[in-house]
Amino acid sequence: MESYNSKIHIYFNTELNSDFFADYANILNRQLNSIFIALKGDIQSTPDFDTHVTISTENNYIILYVSSNNLSKFRATIITILRLIDLSYSVIRIEQ
Repeated sequence: MESYNSKIHIYFNTELNSDFFADYANILNRQLNSIFIALKGDIQSTPDFDTHVTISTENNYIILYVSSNNLSKFRATIITILRLIDLSYSVIRIEQ
């Protein structure tokens, strides 16, 4: 039986100008934490549908690991996660 695996890293790729934005690093960390909380809550509240998803944080990025034996369920999970990431980030940017 085939197994499909994916490891997704989420981070903000920005140049930090600490002289101009003294508080910028904290803002980015809070935004990333908001995305992490949204993803973790969604993953924990959704049945797995033969797909295993784990989420963790390290340094200044989020790591998602997705695995499944069913290609269509694997793809659907990846697409759903990417849409949730996009939605979370869009909401965060609107609130600024």
